[in-house]
Amino acid sequence: MKRARRTLLRRTVQGRRRVWIAGPGRWAIGVLLPLAPALVIATTPAAEAIPGFLFLIAVVASTVIGGRGPGLLAAVTATAALIATVDLPEPRTSDDDRLEWLWAAVFLLLTSLAVIWLDNLLGDAARRATAVLDPLFEAAPVGIALFDRDLRFVRVNAAFARTSGRPPMAHLGRTLAEVIPDVSTELAAQLRSVLTAGTVLRHQLLTVTTPAGTARQLMVDAFPVRLSGGPGGSITGVGAVVSDLTERYRMEQLEREAERMQATERLSHRLLESQRIAQLAGFEVNLAAQRSIWSEELCTLMGLDSPPATEDEVRARIHPDEIERLTAMQARAIATGAPFTVETRMIRADGAVREMLVHGEAVRAGDDPEAEVVGLWGVVQDVTDAKATEDELYAAQGELVAAQRDVAEARAEILAERRVLELFQRAMLPTSLPDIPGGALKADYLSVADRIDVGGDWYDAFPLPDGRIALSVGDVIGHDQHAAAIMGQIRSVNRGYALEDPDPGGVLTRLNRLLTLGYPAGTLVSAVVCVYDPGIGSLRWANAGHPYPLLAPAPAPEACPHVTVLGTADPILGASATRTYSSRTLAVPEGGTLLLYTDGLIERRYTDLRVSQEKLATLLSQIVSAPGPVSVDDVIDGVTSGMLADGVLEDDVCVLALQRGVEGDCLPPPGSPG
Repeated sequence: MKRARRTLLRRTVQGRRRVWIAGPGRWAIGVLLPLAPALVIATTPAAEAIPGFLFLIAVVASTVIGGRGPGLLAAVTATAALIATVDLPEPRTSDDDRLEWLWAAVFLLLTSLAVIWLDNLLGDAARRATAVLDPLFEAAPVGIALFDRDLRFVRVNAAFARTSGRPPMAHLGRTLAEVIPDVSTELAAQLRSVLTAGTVLRHQLLTVTTPAGTARQLMVDAFPVRLSGGPGGSITGVGAVVSDLTERYRMEQLEREAERMQATERLSHRLLESQRIAQLAGFEVNLAAQRSIWSEELCTLMGLDSPPATEDEVRARIHPDEIERLTAMQARAIATGAPFTVETRMIRADGAVREMLVHGEAVRAGDDPEAEVVGLWGVVQDVTDAKATEDELYAAQGELVAAQRDVAEARAEILAERRVLELFQRAMLPTSLPDIPGGALKADYLSVADRIDVGGDWYDAFPLPDGRIALSVGDVIGHDQHAAAIMGQIRSVNRGYALEDPDPGGVLTRLNRLLTLGYPAGTLVSAVVCVYDPGIGSLRWANAGHPYPLLAPAPAPEACPHVTVLGTADPILGASATRTYSSRTLAVPEGGTLLLYTDGLIERRYTDLRVSQEKLATLLSQIVSAPGPVSVDDVIDGVTSGMLADGVLEDDVCVLALQRGVEGDCLPPPGSPG
């Protein structure tokens, strides 16, 4: 049997025809076979022969339509009908009756043989087609399924069975929802549309769960199956081709995970490079992994051989009195995404307490300023020795109190030195401010009365060749003559850069490169650079780690104006040579007031910086909404006196106020530095 099947398949594949008689005799068949019906027609009257052929045609049709069983039944029925309908001439004899039954038997025999022969031919053709299509159907690498008009499975191949996780026989006679319970109703409706409208469904994604609990991602294409195979034939079912995309989806997920890991690695590399160039100790906080990463420089600074492995080990290196404050500061930085600067105490491995100045910024998931904050990174500077020197100075000053004469002499010397230093400080600040067409400008510098060192705070304003006004306020980290000298140099270089190309972001980028490459490591400067166009009230600005400027609109009747905080800043200058700084543009409304200041105006020991900044914004809103005209002098005097009302000045302060006039109003004359 197997050999016969292999022979049939081989003949079918090679396209050969079955020949039962070989040699020249097969040509004689074509001549002699038609002689049999010719003999019957010749010996039988035409009136009797024609009904027989009609019945024979009916029997053949029944066999083609219904198969062998209905064909044999049609042969018996046709024989009986032939006997009943054919009338022999009268008078009839017994020989005529015998002849009639003989011809009926011959007719029944011939029609039965015809039925068997035709059924064998049709079966052989079906087997030939199946021999070709079945191997292709089963060997297809994608899942193939056929549905009837009730959308029940008629046939599935092995690939489809592997996709659904059920044997092929478990599909037959069932609907798609019975085999795959979690199939969407939308897909079932789309298959029904294929059946009713003849549309083609392409690339429909489907997620299924196999009986083993494994999720698989599939892509389904469906098409109508027609009776004639042509576009006009009636639709008898639906064919579906299913591709398993599970591995592709898994590979894409692995690639995305690899890209995220590479991005983290690049971020760590940039952090290490910035620490190496600036010779500062760096750190990183990864929110997703909930861990802190310390650079080698920071480990060395803290006397550790290896970085802390857990958050508890990190907390062990922070002074207990500082943990709550640093935790709150970190939460604000994550919530707002704003850069931060904080002075804190940390404990070395040998138990020594060190004073640390920490500058940091938020790390976002992308380049979008509104992207999610995924971590923090920054630099740490040890200022213990500087603080110790300052504490020793205060201690020495306290010892002099015991002798009034010595104290008076020392105070006189300190005041004299202070006056000299103040003169030195003010000599590096502008002696006058430019006139603002249709507006006013005022600046002031406040120094700490009891300190003999010099701060690095500055302000500046000068006209540009195109009629615009360049403004800047900044602070060199530190309080000594070196910081004051750097301040004077930076202010002068800032002027040169602005006159060459006044774009604020470009000016800060070049200042940053100058600090990192031309000054000692650890020289840090915060600054805000602006370019104001008095003709249209346009302000272009950039911020490098400096306290946020404030913009107050013109006062509204019976309401305090809402002060806008320009709360966007790039990192402090001097941390990384490769950092670039961006410029931003806004419009100063008519009657509006812009306030620039240094951190001494809002920074107080044991006071939250955010609370101080909110207090300053509220104070500015109240000042500009006062009844009657409010000049820039009123603004400067109001904010300085209001912010210093609760305590003494702890750090030098620079304040600069710009006011845009209202068209048709007369503004007070521009102010000058105090």
